Amino acid sequence: MIVIALIGIVAVVAVPMLRAQDPVRLDAAATEVGNALRFAMREAQRTGGYLLVDVSTPGQLRVHASNASGAQLGAVNDPLTKSALDIGTSQPQWPNSIAMTGRFFSGGVAYTQLLVGPAGQLQAFEGGVNRGALQAGSGIELTAGTLSALVAISETTGRVALP
Repeated sequence: MIVIALIGIVAVVAVPMLRAQDPVRLDAAATEVGNALRFAMREAQRTGGYLLVDVSTPGQLRVHASNASGAQLGAVNDPLTKSALDIGTSQPQWPNSIAMTGRFFSGGVAYTQLLVGPAGQLQAFEGGVNRGALQAGSGIELTAGTLSALVAISETTGRVALP
């Protein structure tokens, strides 16, 4: 009985502590996603090319070299790791506790891909089809339990804002 009581006490103390980690993980994920979006904006301007930010696979953000028609021409490398810029919420630092959804609005509809042009043009894409200019409220939504945050991207300036 004493062992069972001790396990119960430990559980009562540990569960709230584990839940307190959700905001920390959510903030870390938002920072990483924001950095990826900022990188895509700067890299398109630096290279004079197009980049496609693809969040069509649930929980996965990938950045691809592209052209004006939104074709995926190959992965873009992360300048720090020198490997493909690929952020997944199943990575060890976010053990399946965070959902990630692309919400790039055009015509009032949310799409899962964003085409970034060399002069800062921002177009919503999906399935290789240009859906039009980016609209307000666009970004990548992150959810951890009952908490959610939108890493927003301005439709006019391309500025990325963290929650």
